[in-house]
Parts: sequence; structure tokens; C-alpha cells
Amino acid sequence: MSGSQCHLRLWYETYDRDLAGEPDDALQAVFDTGHEVGELACERYPGGHLVAHDYRHIDEALEETRRILASGSAPTLFEPAFRHQGVLVRVDVLEQLPEGGWGLVEVKSTTKLKEHFVLDAAVQLWVLRGAGLDVREAGVLTLNRDYVYDGGELDLSELFQMHPVMDDATALHDAIGAQVSEMQAMLGKSKAPNISPGEHCTSPYDCPFLAHCTKDLAQPEHGIGELPWLGPARRAELEAQGIDEIRDIPEDFPLSDLQQVIRRAVRGGRDIVHGDVQQQLARMETPLHYLDFETFAPAIPRFAGTRTYDAIPFLFSVHVERDGQPTEHIDYLHEGSDDPRPQIAERLIDALGREGSICTYSPYEGRVLQDLIDAVPEHAAALAAIKARLFDLLPVVRSSYYHPEFRGSFSIKRVLPAMVPGAGYEDLAIADGQTAAAHYALALKNAEAAERKQTFEALRAYCKQDTLAMVELRRALASIE
Repeated sequence: MSGSQCHLRLWYETYDRDLAGEPDDALQAVFDTGHEVGELACERYPGGHLVAHDYRHIDEALEETRRILASGSAPTLFEPAFRHQGVLVRVDVLEQLPEGGWGLVEVKSTTKLKEHFVLDAAVQLWVLRGAGLDVREAGVLTLNRDYVYDGGELDLSELFQMHPVMDDATALHDAIGAQVSEMQAMLGKSKAPNISPGEHCTSPYDCPFLAHCTKDLAQPEHGIGELPWLGPARRAELEAQGIDEIRDIPEDFPLSDLQQVIRRAVRGGRDIVHGDVQQQLARMETPLHYLDFETFAPAIPRFAGTRTYDAIPFLFSVHVERDGQPTEHIDYLHEGSDDPRPQIAERLIDALGREGSICTYSPYEGRVLQDLIDAVPEHAAALAAIKARLFDLLPVVRSSYYHPEFRGSFSIKRVLPAMVPGAGYEDLAIADGQTAAAHYALALKNAEAAERKQTFEALRAYCKQDTLAMVELRRALASIE
């Protein structure tokens, strides 16, 4: 699978694995979710046998797989090992079919079937059939977004959905054999293949060797990648002309209005006001509130009425500006393992009152509020009134102001330090939403009170910084003439 993305990635994974960066907390949480979903999927197959030998004991895994298959002692095997022409696979689920033969199941923690999942199953099918196993079915098992958890025992028949891929996997059989031979020939050479970084570095997965492969590349000061919504065709046109720098894009090259603003800002080396900031800010009503939610999205639904990967708010921060008074800060973090949404709703209604605009930065808070309206109907009217008061600062910035240091991004983490020098997130233990969600989920499982407290304090500090950033950003926008 690595080789199908990039031969150089496969080379490094074979010979120089230490060049890969360590997974961050957010990526590790993705891995942990995959393991959790995989273990739960096995419960769909009672009486199954786990081949538990790890990657350091491959020969033992192969031997145990052969023994269990020969004895016919288990209707299902989990993580059985097979090898064919130097390619080893560990199958998530191998199920004996009622009509004879076997079915292989690849378990994924996503909710949709993706093209590279079919390739994954096809490689396993090629190996298993090459090893002499009678495989008659192949499928990819994913989570089912249509399943609504009722708060009782999980219905595994509804939580998961099967995607048959046997025909598509079989169609790839000859191509896989050819690719394996090509990859093995590449790995037999004396030095790594010469492959330049490109779009393959992030598709279908972010390559763990990307930082190594790009460390010595000279980067343009403002590359064309900073242009928002630059389509593949337009990008290819520029690259065909040898243009990788925004300032070098010709005047007659077709760009959107915003892209033209960015080119002017980069060429001039200064910020550009291209809209009426004050007219937009004038729509805000005092007292001014600033709202940010932190959410986590469990793959396995935990609370009644939720689906897989529903965003569950567990923390909010509110800053309040009243004329002539110091800025006030209010927050709430749900520290229990029960459903946080009822408490979040009640505390939020108290924190935001009934008057004044509520500033956000993106439509996300509006979506979270709508989900709360649906989840906590006893507070629906009050929450709907709060949602009606939202004022999004992101469109104000995007439609009116650009600074070259935005580097094509309107993320508040990019916008704030450009507009308010010295402001930012550098000193925080947690500095992004994905990491916050991962740390919260881990804290709920942590029995050590001191560690839980430390995590909760770091989460509060991060969320507080998000709303404080909006306070400072709104003030910076108000000073633009």
C-alpha cells in the first residue's frame, strides 16, 4: 500500500524507517480509534480465534494460522497471517462461509468506502489466493452513519455496514502481481529511487517522510499554493510556465477577485483593505460576546441519540465586553464521562444572557448550537435565540482585508499574529482542536486525578485563547481605516 502511493516511501519504510516523524497526539488518536473499532468489529463474529503474535513473531503467526486452518477449529480468524511471493498480510477478519470457502473482511474506522480500501482488500486477496486459500468473498466493513444509538447495548449489526468488493478486487489481481514485482525490483537496487515531492505525498495519506523529503528544498517566499481555491488545471498552467511564485503570475492570467488581491499584497509587501470593514462591524450589538466550543467525535457513539463521529461539545469559552468595564471571561468544561450536552446547554445560556452579538470565527459554532438544539429540546428556544445572535468574523476578514503573512489561509491562528503582532498560541500545551479532542478523550479514561486536572487546565487555556484571540482580532479590525 505504501509502494502504491510512492516507491520512495516504501524504500524508507524498508530501509530508513527512523526518518519518519513521530505521530502527533491527533494522529495517534486516529490509530487508537482504528484499534478500538477493529476490536469491536470482532465481536460480530462469535467463536473467532485471534492470531495474537505481533510483527516480531511473524513465523509463529504463519504457523498458528496454518494450524488453525488445518484443524478447522474456528469458524473465524482474526489477524491470521499469510505470505505469498514475499508479501505478508494480516487479515482483519477471515470468515468461513456457509457454502464453503472463505471471506476476507477489511475493517476501517471511516463511514465510507474509499478507492484505496478496495486496493487494500485486493492485495490481501492476491496473497491469500496465492497462498492456496479458497477465498470467495471480500468486503470492507465500515461504520454506519445512519445508526442512531439508543443508549442501551450497541447493535453491532447496525453500527457496521459491509461493502462487498470481490469483483473490483479480483479485477486488480494481475496489476497487483506486476506492481509487487516492480516494487521488489526497486527494493533490490543499491540506492533509493529519485522521486520529487508532489501531490502523491498527501494522497491517499500524509506521508510520514514528507518533512525529510522536503527539508532541503528551496521554497518560494509566497508560493502559488497560497492562492485559495486555485484549481488543479490553473495550477498546472502556472507550473507549465515555470511559475511557482505569486508575484510572478502575469497580469493577464485569470484569477478570482480574492486571488488578485493576494497577488497585489504579495507584490507590494503590505496589507490591503479591499472591503468596508467598519460597515460590517457596525452590525454588531453590545454587549459583545465571543464564543468558542471544543468538541470530540467518538467513533463509537456513547450517548443516546448520537451517531458515529457526531461532534459532542465538552467545553466552551466566552469573553464578554461591556462598555467601560474590564473584559469578563466565563467557561465550562464537563469533567464527567456522562453526556456533557445538557450541562453545556444550561451553562451556555447563563453565560451568554439575552442581549448583544456573539462573535465566532467560522460557521462551526452555529452547527454545534444547532446540534444542541436538537439534542436538548427543553432548552431549544433559548439556544435558538443564541444562534440568531451569532456574528461570524471570518467573512469580515476574508471579504475586506488581506496581509501577506496570512499566506493564503484565513485560519485565526494565521490571521491573529499578522494583525496583532506577538499574539498567538505558541506557549500553550494544547494548540489545536484535534489535539484538544484527543487529550479530552484520553483524560476521561485516565484514573490519575493529577494528570486529569493538568489536561483539563490545558484544555481550558486553549479554549480561552481562542475567544481572547477573537477579542483582539475584533479590536484590530475596528482600528482599520
